[in-house]
Formats: sequence, C-alpha cells, structure tokens
Amino acid sequence: MPAVSRGGSIRAMIGTWINVGAVLVGSLICVLAGRKIPEPITRMAMIATGLITFVLGTKLAMGSEQLLVLLLALLLGGGLGTWLRLEDRLERLGDASERLFPASMRGRLTQGFVAATLLFCVGPMAILGAIRDGVYGDWQVLGLKSIMDGMMSIGFVAALGPGVALSAASLLVYQGGISLAAHWFVAPTAGGVLAPSLPLVEFNAVGGAVLIALSFKLLGLRDLKIGNLLPALALAPLLAYLYGLLA
Repeated sequence: MPAVSRGGSIRAMIGTWINVGAVLVGSLICVLAGRKIPEPITRMAMIATGLITFVLGTKLAMGSEQLLVLLLALLLGGGLGTWLRLEDRLERLGDASERLFPASMRGRLTQGFVAATLLFCVGPMAILGAIRDGVYGDWQVLGLKSIMDGMMSIGFVAALGPGVALSAASLLVYQGGISLAAHWFVAPTAGGVLAPSLPLVEFNAVGGAVLIALSFKLLGLRDLKIGNLLPALALAPLLAYLYGLLA
C-alpha cells in the first residue's frame, strides 16, 4: 500500500464529493421537473421509496449476530434520544432551513431532510465505503452508492420535497468525517483489507432497524420519531465490543 500523505485529505474523501454531487443533481432534476410530475406518480414514488427502504433495512437487520446487542442498542439509544428530544431538534433545524427557500417550496422540508439523511447515511456502503476511501483511496464502493443515491433522490424529492437536497450536507459531514478520520488515524498503520467485525456488523443491524422504522413512516403505517433512535447507532459498536469481551 502506498504511503499516506496527510496533505491528501481532500483526495481521501473524493467518494463523498461524488456522492454529494449525485444527490444534488438528482434533487435538482426533480425540482426542475416538479410541476410536470402528476400526483399519482408522486404517491407511487413515496410507496416505492418506502418499500425499498424496508427491504434494505430488513436485509441489514437480519445480519445481526447478537440480537441482545441489537435490542439493548435500540432500547438504550431510543431512550437517550427521547430524553434529548433529538427528533424535535432535527425538526427545528429543518424548519429553520425552510427560511432559505421560497414560500412555494416550503412545507415538507423537514421530513425530506430527516428521511433522506437516514437513508443515505445509514448502511454498510456508507461506512465501509468511507473507510476504504480514506485508508486506500478506493472510492468504488461510494461510487456505486452515489449512483443509487442519485436515482433515489429523484424519487425522494418527488415524494418528500426539496428538503432531500439538504441531506447532501449530512453526507458531507458524516461520510467525509469518517474518511478523514480513517485517513489520519487508520491509514498509517493499515496493512490489509478491513474485515467486518462484530461491532461493525451490529452497527449495520441497528441501522437496518432504524431504516425499517423509517419505512413505516414513509408508507404511512406509523408516524414514528425516527430521529430519537439515532443514538442507537453509536451505542451498537460499543455494546458489541463489550459483549465480545464478556463472551
């Protein structure tokens, strides 16, 4: 593996820049064509988005190797998020962002921002792709994710409005932060391909559970406060690590 240069921090997150661009382009395409999209197609876009979110979430959640870790992460993380009122804070952030847009574009900005942020940031491709981009300069995983996110952003904007475009900022901070951390701290000592560990597996499983909850909201089945579950994503690797020490 070639030596890692700290001066190449921007290059270390090239996959994230591609991903951000794909989401913005997809969102712009739908915004420009928004008035030409019939309402039945918009409703179908919502259903299709909810279904694909459910499928992806189920696939990730079923990868859990320790259901106890998954359960504890959701219980403790959900409780912490409820106590911190994360959903309310996210909604206020989205409401504040609405002032940046014309009045005709306001209304569902918060929902689109939160839903798209969760969908685009949660999952194995986001974290593994960001790590590989930062450590090895390999952005192929994020390149594939960019194609998927770009296409999904078109459907998301049709279903949830222009707030989806704001999720590009979340992608930049989340994936870019992971890539930079990996570039600065992991790359100098990495010597081989990163293999999935129990903490990463359980992180993905909890992310899948969060996506399933999100799909219920998108499909109109339950109006769940998805943002309150976000701390579970941080707790999952820690609980899995502790479980590994005790097992």
